[in-house]
Amino acid sequence: MYTQMKKLFSYITLVAAGAFLLTACKKQYDTNATFTTTDGTTFIRFIHAAPSFRQVFSQRDSFNIFVNNAKINGTFLTYGGTFPSSSNYGYVSVPSGLQQIKLSVAGVVNPDSIQIVNFTKIFQADQKYTVMITDNVANTNDSAKIIIPDTYTKPLVGNYLLRFVHAVWNDTTGKTIDIYSTRMNRLIGTNLKPGAITNFITLPYNSQLNDTLYIRRFGTTFNLATLNGASFSNQRAYTMYYRGDGDLTTGTKARGISTYVHE
Repeated sequence: MYTQMKKLFSYITLVAAGAFLLTACKKQYDTNATFTTTDGTTFIRFIHAAPSFRQVFSQRDSFNIFVNNAKINGTFLTYGGTFPSSSNYGYVSVPSGLQQIKLSVAGVVNPDSIQIVNFTKIFQADQKYTVMITDNVANTNDSAKIIIPDTYTKPLVGNYLLRFVHAVWNDTTGKTIDIYSTRMNRLIGTNLKPGAITNFITLPYNSQLNDTLYIRRFGTTFNLATLNGASFSNQRAYTMYYRGDGDLTTGTKARGISTYVHE
């Protein structure tokens, strides 16, 4: 009987010790473990606005986009393209906080084996951004890529918002541009250099009138690019950007004007 009680006591002691060890280990794990958390997600739009990408990087100018080593696009993003392309004001959702963005092109064996650009950026939670890939994308400055927070307040009824981006990096050195509106009969942007991003301006909406917009050399009436029949909707926000090769007047990569609308 004594022997059995001794064995039982030893067994209980062993179980208790094991439980204590597991508890101690759990407490140690909880104390030492570290996690990276985010308060929300970020919404990003990517635009390929790099006409000389092939010459700058000596690689094809169609590429894939990776966020934290996960490819987010379907087909290659080509010049003039936008991702996501499901709508003209769409965004892709990614984690907020410090994120790695990588661009890669196809290799001989692996379709994503050649890394072209790799950079990190802190994206704020619940914020929308446009990442405009330019010929200067390898530059460390946000204004060179171009990374733009899409922050604005919805305009009042009878108005729309418009901002401007100068994305032609091979523009004539030391020269800047103006933006002229025929409907307004005045300049609505002036003296912008490559990489410039203006604030949104409020303009009156008119459903009966379209606009013709000109990119002009600063201080002159010399037109570099024209956007005919520009139409803007009531209470919407738009970004207009000067893009392409500043030395070309014809072809798919010639200098020109594009716009996109925000939600």
